Amino acid sequence: MRLATIAFLPVLLWAQDSGSPPAILPHSPHLLLSAQRLKRLKRDRQRQTPRWINFADRVENEPKSPERGFELALFYAVTGDESKGREAVDWAKTHPCEQRQLALIRDWCPTLVAQELPRTGCPGANDGTLAALRDQLFTNAAAGENTEAEVERDKQVLIEKLRAGNFEDPGELYAGFEYLSAARSVERTDLREEDSRFFTSLPVELLLNVKPNAVEHPDWQTHIAALALVSLDPNLDSSQFLQAWAIEDRQTIREGQGVAYEFLWADPYLPGVGYQNLDPWLYDDHRGMLVGRTNWSATACWIRITPGKLQDELCPEAWQSTPFTLGHLILVPKMEKCVKLPKRNGNETIVIWKLPPGANLNYNDGKTQQTTAADKSGMWRVPANATAQACTATP
Repeated sequence: MRLATIAFLPVLLWAQDSGSPPAILPHSPHLLLSAQRLKRLKRDRQRQTPRWINFADRVENEPKSPERGFELALFYAVTGDESKGREAVDWAKTHPCEQRQLALIRDWCPTLVAQELPRTGCPGANDGTLAALRDQLFTNAAAGENTEAEVERDKQVLIEKLRAGNFEDPGELYAGFEYLSAARSVERTDLREEDSRFFTSLPVELLLNVKPNAVEHPDWQTHIAALALVSLDPNLDSSQFLQAWAIEDRQTIREGQGVAYEFLWADPYLPGVGYQNLDPWLYDDHRGMLVGRTNWSATACWIRITPGKLQDELCPEAWQSTPFTLGHLILVPKMEKCVKLPKRNGNETIVIWKLPPGANLNYNDGKTQQTTAADKSGMWRVPANATAQACTATP
């Protein structure tokens, strides 16, 4: 749903020797740095928080950082230090293919950009990835172009790629979340409304997709993707579980390339709910996706079922051939024509799996026989009123 359209006028860029230019048009960063976020970052600087100290130390001591342009521009946006802002602009002139960083420099250091920076023409700039879509949106938005048609064109590709679950490529996930943030600030449109059910549960899905051995020590890009996703809607119940996990002190990035992102996204003032209290499974029948784990330890059994693909780690050898429990979920394999439904002792959810994708099933609801169909992965959530057994329907 489109909320409104704001056309950001381009900042007038004048060379240093052009005489007396007119006043610079009013401008404030609108890519990633909302007014509220920028205020928080400035407060972190004033309080000399560990995240600010780590970030400032990296800016001062890592001149060869691959994210140097981004880091210098962020430092300038927070401090107003013109020497760092000019250094960011100089860096941009010698790195014409760093499309995302150039856009952020243009957006965050507008009064220091003394000439037009390069925008296009680099190999792989339009390769169809979420990163490429993000980079192009950043570039056009920072240049003051109308991006309404671009966002409308990209939104289905973006959402389908996120639905597919790029959890093994956290860089792509993160790029998608940056796109969502930019679309909302530049075009005043919340693309999550295109599939509110999916985006409401996405924070929990991201958390459950962290492998057992990475729960306490995830890679930095997964950690940053989690913080960026929380920022899109901190008030969601699912976001508060993810926030509690992502903001843990033991996960704070204290060195390396992720330090600037940690400073940008981590908000310790947001509430969090202990993720250890989360029932550790999620089933989406629309996508035919189930992900879950037996507990939150590093030795937990972890599974993910999607159309045509089964992944598992650290699970008992026979788990696929017997009813298996993940929290309050009972996963029952369909081994014969009919499967006996286990009794519920409380609020358990029962999912039958190993069905032919889309297969019809018959079951009795206590009054009449009902017919339903398995999802595209061959799973079916058993209704609470189903009795006795469920059988695949005879063609």
